[in-house]
Amino acid sequence: MALTERLRAGGVDTHNAMLRGQLRLFGARVILSSCMSHGVPDRLAFNEAIGGVLGLMRMRYPVVRVFAELTDLLWAEGRRNAAQAIERFWNKLAESQSFFLLCACPLDSLDGRAYEGALQSVCALHTHLVPASDCNAFNEAVNSAIREVLEPQLVGMLHSLSAQHRPSTQMPMGQAVMLWLRQHMPRTAERVLARARARMSREGEFGDGALTTSGTEP
Repeated sequence: MALTERLRAGGVDTHNAMLRGQLRLFGARVILSSCMSHGVPDRLAFNEAIGGVLGLMRMRYPVVRVFAELTDLLWAEGRRNAAQAIERFWNKLAESQSFFLLCACPLDSLDGRAYEGALQSVCALHTHLVPASDCNAFNEAVNSAIREVLEPQLVGMLHSLSAQHRPSTQMPMGQAVMLWLRQHMPRTAERVLARARARMSREGEFGDGALTTSGTEP
């Protein structure tokens, strides 16, 4: 499992953590099946399935962190309304229970279609956007592409405008610039993305599924 592999790589003894009850793993599809009513997310069922587990963990540990793939599964199946409903349920739950949430969402920052509403809808429900792959590589690829496509005097103006009009969600510079370009200069955005894709492909970097975070640190 990718999560336990990352934890072990970070020095976490996952076996002992599970024995202590400090790390608990649940099947995303099993959780989803208990949160749905006639194929539609049900908030009461979600609170019963998730809230009880969180409550027990918070009784034992002052800080609780959750990594959730519920949105990932629904989004990959094309059920975006259901995925957004689950995110809203998480946010409402965070109003009564203190925990830190990391959600996975399969968005490719190098795909222009991600900026046609999908990324915006994800940002509306999260506090941070964190790329799964190398953030610095993506930022540099976008910066390099912008310098190739735009006149020098326009590059600084673009960064200033994208900084002023970026969403409230905290995100890397590359995604913020692409959001602004896609909304105001769509043809230029396509040219920038094409060059950024080419650069990252040459350097062995590819598209990145976006990781988004919501909730607050206890």
